[in-house]
This record gives sequence, C-alpha cells and structure tokens, in this order.
Amino acid sequence: MLDHHCRPRLLLLVLVCAGLSGCASMGYYLQSVSGQLQILHRERPIRRVINDPDTGPALRDRLDFIRRVVHFAHKQLHLPDNGSYSDYADLHRPYVTWNVFAAPALSLQPKHWCYLVVGCLAYRGYFSKDKAVRYGEKLRQQGWDVFVGGVRAYSTLGWFRDPVLNTMLGQEDWEIARLLFHELAHQKLYIDGETDVDEAFAETVARIGLARWLQNRPPDRRRRVQRLLDHEDAVMGLLLDYRKRLKRLYHSALTPQAKRAGKARLLARLRAAYRHLRRNWGDDHRFDDWVENDLNNAKLAAISTYYRLIPALLSLYRAGGGDLDRFYRYMEGLKHCDHATILRRIRLYSPGQGC
Repeated sequence: MLDHHCRPRLLLLVLVCAGLSGCASMGYYLQSVSGQLQILHRERPIRRVINDPDTGPALRDRLDFIRRVVHFAHKQLHLPDNGSYSDYADLHRPYVTWNVFAAPALSLQPKHWCYLVVGCLAYRGYFSKDKAVRYGEKLRQQGWDVFVGGVRAYSTLGWFRDPVLNTMLGQEDWEIARLLFHELAHQKLYIDGETDVDEAFAETVARIGLARWLQNRPPDRRRRVQRLLDHEDAVMGLLLDYRKRLKRLYHSALTPQAKRAGKARLLARLRAAYRHLRRNWGDDHRFDDWVENDLNNAKLAAISTYYRLIPALLSLYRAGGGDLDRFYRYMEGLKHCDHATILRRIRLYSPGQGC
C-alpha cells in the first residue's frame, strides 16, 4: 500500500509513463510504470545509506565517491543541481533497463519508436530483460536485424530525481564519473526526436567533464585512462568506417542476394580488423563480446546513434573557446531547428544562435 507521500509521485509517474509510451501498447505502458515504481520504492537517501552501520565499507566508499563526482558536475560543469543522485537504489540485477535496437537487414537506418513526451527514439527500453528479448525476437522474425543491450543508467529528463543505482557501481571510478556526467547532460539539454544529437551531446559533455576531472588525478592514472579512451576511439572509428562501407553496399545496384553476401564478407573483415587492432591491448577485452557475437546492422546503427557526431561536437566546443557555458547556449539555440539545420550548425560553427 502506498502512503500519502507516494501517491502524488505515482500520479505523476502514470502521466509521465503515459507520455513516454505514446502509441506503444498497453503492455509496454504497464511495464514502464511497474519498472519506475520499483525504483521509487527502493530509493534511500545516500546520506542514510552511508551512515547505516549495516552498509559495507565498499558500498560506503563508492557512494561517497559519487557524491564528490556529482558535486564536481554541479560546480565545474554547470550541470543541473536538482537533487538527482542524492538517493540510492539496489535493484538486485546488473542492468536497470534493456534497450532494443532494430534496423532492416539491408539498411543502416534504425527503426524509430515515437512517444508523446520525448518524441521519436531509435530504441525501445524495457525494465525486464525477458520482455526485451521477446520483443527483439518478434522483430527478428519479421526480418529485422536486432540488438538488445543492457543499460546501467538512464535519465528521466528531470521528471524525477534520478537515483544512483547498483547497476552503476560495477565499473572503475572514471567510468562512473563519465556515466554521471552523461546522464546529467541529458537533463541540461534534450531535443525531441533527435536521438543521435542528444546522445552525442551527452557523451561529448561526459568526455569534456572526464578530462577536467582527471586533471587532479595522478599522472599514471591519467595516462591509463587516456590509453583506454584511445582504445575506445579506435574501435568506434573502425565500426563507423565499416558502417560507411556497408552503407555504400546497401545503396549499390547489386541484387539483394549479392548485398547479403557482401554484408557477410564485410562483417567478417570487420571482426578480423578488430582482432588485429586489439592485438597489443593486453587485458582490455571490453569490446570483444560486442564485436564477435551477433554483429549486425542494428548494432552498427546503435553505435552511430551514440558516437557519429561526437567529433563534430568536440570541434564545436573548441571553436567556442572551450567555454562550456557558450557550448551549452549554442546547443540550446538549436532546439527548435529542423534536423538538417541542426546537423549543419553542429558541423559548421556559427557564433549566432538559433536556426
């Protein structure tokens, strides 16, 4: 039974999830409500968790670290200070949601799902892995390439005070810091229907924030993190390169059968190129499973959604003198532009704001 303090939140939750679900099925709407409710029920103020004598030292240290990172995000990155990440929730599972990505077998154009509040997104999220997998299998039977990926955190865009989740804690300190910067950046700027811009903006802010956060870390720590980031950039560059090759293949005049054969050859070459790329990376196996298993158009479309625009956004940030507030204002001025104009203004910096 919900107490009187929870009822207003539940009412707001229903309204939000109704908007988030939009034209989705009632079953999807109900799982959205149920999943968010579970998080609300499990939230506890971080200060109480830290002061609880039953809290283990590892969790206490992790949460104290996160408090410092969030303070850094507010003060140094000017990201929203609205109470997010002041609570903690243990969901007793490795991921908070699972996102379903889909693309046609001979195209890299991702499938979109449209919702009333957040517009159209290039993925569909589930709080249950089984439901996500079942939905992905349904799409696969219809001929789509499908990728189902676990998500450690997500932003409610300010509708709720997003909590720290246990799903975020199984990473290194720098990865947690980047994740928090990313999710808070979603609260700073969100453009309806522009998934690729929104995700690239959040990751760009995360990269900028991580670089600033690392300035006060020991030199050997900075070098190690930079080496890992270089590995990540190399993998993303490789994936985006092969995405371009596949795009040319799909737009060619070849028969569908020939395109499918060409697709198989290119994906095999991509896997071989990845193995060659990482041969001297020692124990850095972060991308092995992703590249080696079920590589398809949906995975490459997902990578494009998150990473394709990051180099342009970093250049935009530097063109503005490395001033984060100026960068934020510039991006805010694009909120009401059409997609083509947004991309043009990102790739060609113009000091004037707006469309």
